[in-house]
Amino acid sequence: MSKQQITTLPSGLRVATDEMKDVETVSVGVFVNTGSRNEIPAINGISHFLEHMAFKGTAKRSAKQIAEEFEGIGGRINAYTSKEKTVYYAKVLKKHAEFAVEFLADILQNSTFDKVELEKERGVILQEIAMTNDTPDDIVFDYFQETAYPDQPLGRSILGPVKNIKKFSREHFSDYIGKQYNYKNMAVVAAGNIKEKDLVKWVKKYFTSLGTNEIKLCEAPKYRGGDFRKEKKLEQINLVMGFKGLSYLDPNYYAAQILAMILGGGMSSRLFQEVREQRGLAYSIYAFNHSHFDAGIFGIYAGTTPEKTNELISATSGEIKKICEKISDKELQRVRTQFEAGLLMAKESTSTRMQRLGGEILSHGRLIPDQEVMKKVLAVKKADVTKLAEKIFAGSKMTFAAIGKVSGIKV
Repeated sequence: MSKQQITTLPSGLRVATDEMKDVETVSVGVFVNTGSRNEIPAINGISHFLEHMAFKGTAKRSAKQIAEEFEGIGGRINAYTSKEKTVYYAKVLKKHAEFAVEFLADILQNSTFDKVELEKERGVILQEIAMTNDTPDDIVFDYFQETAYPDQPLGRSILGPVKNIKKFSREHFSDYIGKQYNYKNMAVVAAGNIKEKDLVKWVKKYFTSLGTNEIKLCEAPKYRGGDFRKEKKLEQINLVMGFKGLSYLDPNYYAAQILAMILGGGMSSRLFQEVREQRGLAYSIYAFNHSHFDAGIFGIYAGTTPEKTNELISATSGEIKKICEKISDKELQRVRTQFEAGLLMAKESTSTRMQRLGGEILSHGRLIPDQEVMKKVLAVKKADVTKLAEKIFAGSKMTFAAIGKVSGIKV
């Protein structure tokens, strides 16, 4: 059994625990409600760069000490940046839980942004950008997002352009922290063998110097759609085709997730069976509904050879047409079972539970019980899915992005 609790401190900082008495570890995360969507073009990429710099030295720890201290207790620490949030997290033995909270508070509040470390990390991020540009099945998603939301924060890369990375200074980071990293815009969460009163006590003790200013709202996205193709000498063509999807706050959100799973969510999905198993047109093909608080995009990714691309697109279009007409009881039941299994399997991991805890607080402002999720999943009927499919696939201009030998593609 686990015990979930959420406490809002007088400062506005939210603290949440998912107590698991039968495990030996604790996963702690600091969730910041800011990402690439909160950046203007001149500082695009700063959220991600800042996430890197948090591990490069504080007033009391050098970059080397940060690495040595955590590995010295057998812990793991990492971070990531998305369109809408930045997350710093650690997994430790339960006896080191307070240390993990203090450590995360230190790197978020007391980073020095040392000039030498800044230059080193600038080089690392430029290498990361180069690596992404050389990885077709990564960069095609950046092209896709930019085509769907041109000249908008939601369409810009999380890594940012090279010209921005080359110019960022200590002042850029300090200014961004002052604007975005404040009590009301963050949550500190933990899952594992930890008591709620202890986490609250430690957060009060260590998170003492965050900002209190008002956060500027994100620019409302406007889905445009379009066609982007980049000619490159590659053995495969990587492509994404998509449509305007749903926000995670939309009442039909779970219907959209079910639609994605039936269409392209695993080995038994329609696209996998038809495109890969029956026709042998692709090694990888899947569907997704990527959701934000005010928008979403429904897409299909595939990788195939140039001579098979048009047949793959035709076959995919055929499956899109079919799913607008009918789904079976068996398909719906299979997806319901997958949802239930996913919820139950996630219970065994302190890291997964911590991530869900923080994500729900930032996205919904509350903790969502498994029973509520399953109730909404079970409430979705076959007609709901086919009706939504028709709305998505016929209701907006398609976004198409491809990289490779693209000259022969017919869309």
